[in-house]
Amino acid sequence: MTCEQIRHLAPLYRTGELWGDQRPQFMGHLAACPACERELSAQGQVDDRIARVLASEPCDTSRIERQVRREIYGTGKTRWRVWGAIAAGALLAIAGGSMLWRTGPPPSWYAVAALDHRQEVREGHPRRWRVEPVEIDQVAQRVGMSFERSARLAAAGYRLERAKICGVDGLRMLHLVFTNGKDRYSVFIGQHPGPPKGVRVAGDGSEQVAGLQTAQFRAAVVTEGSPDECEKFARVVVAKL
Repeated sequence: MTCEQIRHLAPLYRTGELWGDQRPQFMGHLAACPACERELSAQGQVDDRIARVLASEPCDTSRIERQVRREIYGTGKTRWRVWGAIAAGALLAIAGGSMLWRTGPPPSWYAVAALDHRQEVREGHPRRWRVEPVEIDQVAQRVGMSFERSARLAAAGYRLERAKICGVDGLRMLHLVFTNGKDRYSVFIGQHPGPPKGVRVAGDGSEQVAGLQTAQFRAAVVTEGSPDECEKFARVVVAKL
């Protein structure tokens, strides 16, 4: 492999997605090329630092409040839209915000899942997706799932579009993408035996993440929709996983 090929494949190496003979060739080049090894190590440190910052950043509403105050001085429809947004936000905070955030910041893997969805689904970074049922079944079996079981996790009006294996905070997870033809959301599933944990929703930038855990799996739903929509999708996963 050339240094240029190493730079191109580095994101796939970081997420555990190198297939066939790519991985030994990749590792062989790193062993013989200190420059590429240093660059990959430095990039890994940057990625890890970004994930930690995203996970630990407190929920700061001051910027939103300032924007709302500026918009309040608009006229007509603008004023009504602003007050409608304020009312909706207040209802959401009363209904779920206090309970969700009282237990402290969300786990760091929430931010990693949100970043993967942002890069791989919204921004379309090159990844090796599986789209045929047989191929999806093959990768799903690596985490104890199957194509049929994965497809059943779709919310009403959505269908399973594609899948691949990725690494989320050190855990191998199946990344499923569901679509209704217009919108998409991600479901991450990995084997993680332990006590079941209920659905917890947390915002991460423009994404909402709903994490949960069954006796066998850890899972997360990532969407660009509202917290309520994200939780609704997660409830489907809980019921069918």
